Amino acid sequence: MSVLKLILLWLLIIVAVSKENEIKIIVDVLGSFHQPSNVIANLCWKPVMKKQLMSDLAIASNAKSIKFTNMTDTKDLLIKEKNIFLVDLACPGITEVLQQGNFSKLFGKPFRWFLLSLAITDKNVPSELNDLHILPDSEVYITRHNLNDSYSVDLVYKIKPHRDWIIENYGIWTANVGLVRSRHVMEMTIPMRRKNLALETITTSVVITDNNTFNNLDDLRYPDIDTISKCGYRQLTSLYDFINATRKMIYAVDWGYYINGSWTGILGHMVQGEAELSGSVMFINKERMSVLEFLTHPIASSVKFIFREPPLSFQNNLYLLPFNGSVWYCFGSFVVIMITVMYVNAYWEKRKFRDEEDRETSTLIPKISDVAVVVVSAITQQGSTVEFKGTLGRFVIFVLFLMFLFLYTAYSANIVVLLQSSSGQIRTLSDLLYSKLELGVEDTPYNRHYFSIQKEPVRKAIYEKKIVPKGSKPNFYNLEDGVRHLQKTPFAFHCLQGSAYKVIEKYFYEHEKCGLREITYYQDVSPWQSCRKESPYKEIFKIGLFRNMETGLDDRAFRLIFSKKPVCSARGGNFVSVSLVDCYPVLLLLLYGMILGVVILLAEVLHYRRNTRNRG
Repeated sequence: MSVLKLILLWLLIIVAVSKENEIKIIVDVLGSFHQPSNVIANLCWKPVMKKQLMSDLAIASNAKSIKFTNMTDTKDLLIKEKNIFLVDLACPGITEVLQQGNFSKLFGKPFRWFLLSLAITDKNVPSELNDLHILPDSEVYITRHNLNDSYSVDLVYKIKPHRDWIIENYGIWTANVGLVRSRHVMEMTIPMRRKNLALETITTSVVITDNNTFNNLDDLRYPDIDTISKCGYRQLTSLYDFINATRKMIYAVDWGYYINGSWTGILGHMVQGEAELSGSVMFINKERMSVLEFLTHPIASSVKFIFREPPLSFQNNLYLLPFNGSVWYCFGSFVVIMITVMYVNAYWEKRKFRDEEDRETSTLIPKISDVAVVVVSAITQQGSTVEFKGTLGRFVIFVLFLMFLFLYTAYSANIVVLLQSSSGQIRTLSDLLYSKLELGVEDTPYNRHYFSIQKEPVRKAIYEKKIVPKGSKPNFYNLEDGVRHLQKTPFAFHCLQGSAYKVIEKYFYEHEKCGLREITYYQDVSPWQSCRKESPYKEIFKIGLFRNMETGLDDRAFRLIFSKKPVCSARGGNFVSVSLVDCYPVLLLLLYGMILGVVILLAEVLHYRRNTRNRG
């Protein structure tokens, strides 16, 4: 009996030492994360050992709380980054707990798992993990009891569920030294350590709108067809090389919209799990954010209205612009003063020459109408058939004609300059709506969709009044036709900037590249690269895409297919012809003057006949 008691006592000591080591390993590993942690533990330990664990965690560096539960309830997981699941694989029913965590998608980022399996002495992963989705974004730590009384802490994952386990050594723990982390782990982050996907197939969904593009995504003979997809194909080529993966392409006719309870296009492919990555960049909106992860903004171009600054006469009456308001007020005051002075002078001359027989008929009669006609003739530089005979009167006439000569010269010079000027007043969507510019839109699936769903009043009015006006053909153009229309007429074309500027460089003269302006129609005009929601490769994709941007690979692909805004190098070197729009106010004034002249003529005829009848 005494021998049996000694054996039992020895086993109890071993178990106690083992549990003490477990507690120390837990505290050291959690401390190596260097952040506060919320430990959710599933341990079949005695209360005294749980109390000891709570005590040691409480005094460890960084705040750590612990909750003992079976982990089927996840309502307390508010700050996901802080949660660490602690599981003893020796406990009964642990397989069901792990399956529940797998069903709740708790093995992906940002959750961490710490699995205690001190009885393991080989390099095999516990069989309880075989059916779990522990993929490259997972952080699953497993302890191993080595033969030399040390313990290995390893990270395990699979590239895909059907692949073999990959084991990374996180560190070695000994009772004397504690945890010594692996240099490889300390120097590289998890996505960088796991970026090699060992030629695993990663499916990309791409939008194709032209059948000729299916086998020619890397062909630059027709860069204006499916430009976004061709640029994305070249940019993702570098990403596939970086992650050592095999590319698989599937195709869609549009980017994807929520219709009748389901997603279409490439969004549908990613939501259903058929594709992991989008091969065509897309815009961000509230609905897409719930089903996609947006990674980077690889294309330095956006979708906007592009137009050439219209002539100034399109927005203003040129004949009111040469002088500012104060000059016009002074001009009017001067006219009134001169009429008054000339009337007084004419009246004085009439009194002076009343008794003189040599008074000529060309002398100005002191009537307001006659004086006004002389002033108008001076303004229009036409001269007059009447004049003053005195020195004072002649001096007044000289000052009058000299003053209006200077005004006429300044006014004419300003008109010439204004006829060559362009208007910079179109800066907002409201300005565009109420301008005389014709509007058109590039005929693409996303343009047709987004223009038709706009609810904001100005955007909706642009679509209904200028894009699809009632009784007229909708103004949707292919890229080349829209740019040629932009070259020849006052026209604003909504299109992808980089593609439009490529065509503009091809067709526009140098002076026509000046005055190009842009106005944003969509509330978000930056297209983003995306992957499916909760993708286990999200961080790997993001690092690879940012690497492409930083090393200039994205910029190179962009320059092969798109162009930047042309530089204006010949402003003012072109011949500007005067159009009917420029002359419209003058022609309108001429028409009104002719009508008024006829009306006055009729009034005079009627007045003459009445006087004649009364005399008879």
